[in-house]
Amino acid sequence: MTINNISGVNSINGCSGIGKTAPTVKVLEQDSISLSPEAKAMGDVLAISEELKSVPDIRMDKVEAAIQHLKDPDYINQSVINNVADKIVDMFGI
Repeated sequence: MTINNISGVNSINGCSGIGKTAPTVKVLEQDSISLSPEAKAMGDVLAISEELKSVPDIRMDKVEAAIQHLKDPDYINQSVINNVADKIVDMFGI
């Protein structure tokens, strides 16, 4: 089978005006992001909460100091009792 006289197809040999293109120039673009103030605040809260996880719940140095104070018979006096009572009243808002 032979196909003759196909219309609409140009010969490759007849192409003209083909030339080299100009070299491409690479443009270095920097990516950037911008955060809202709310997002920055949330990031600060997250960083602080992560930092607080490393802090012990009980400060043994304070516990040891309190034990030493209680062992001293001269530590508990009327002034200390009044001070503690005032702090308890303030804490409960009485």
